[in-house]
Amino acid sequence: MFPALRPLLNKGGAGRYVSRQESAERLMPVAERHLDLLDTYTAAMADFPDGPSRTRLDAMMPYLRTEVAKISETILSLGAAPPTGAGRGPIAPVTGDARARVDALLDAEKGFSDALAQEVDVVHHQERTRAILNHNAEASAARIDLLRGIAADLPR
Repeated sequence: MFPALRPLLNKGGAGRYVSRQESAERLMPVAERHLDLLDTYTAAMADFPDGPSRTRLDAMMPYLRTEVAKISETILSLGAAPPTGAGRGPIAPVTGDARARVDALLDAEKGFSDALAQEVDVVHHQERTRAILNHNAEASAARIDLLRGIAADLPR
């Protein structure tokens, strides 16, 4: 569907939605990427130095965990079992100084944000699912801004 027409066609639920099963299947990779992103943040922050940057990252983490839980809850409500992360291999450690860790987080976040934006723009999910995806896309954009701010504060 053309993005410019979406507000008009979605008014009152007009348009064709994907089935619950297809929506759940399409959300599985999103949930897996979200879990990978959470693991990347955890790995990057493992030895992150204390200070204002660490405080800002720590304050953001509960929101990221909530977003992961909302996607999982949505998959459950669609009648499927969400990925739990069990059985996945260990995440590659994020090493280096604080700047290198923030750069790694920015790369991971941008990749996640791009994948999420594609899912929101291309697929006609039910409105509740679309709202959750849009919220997560906005939160990802806010995290990118936060990481850019932190990167600007760190020495090169």
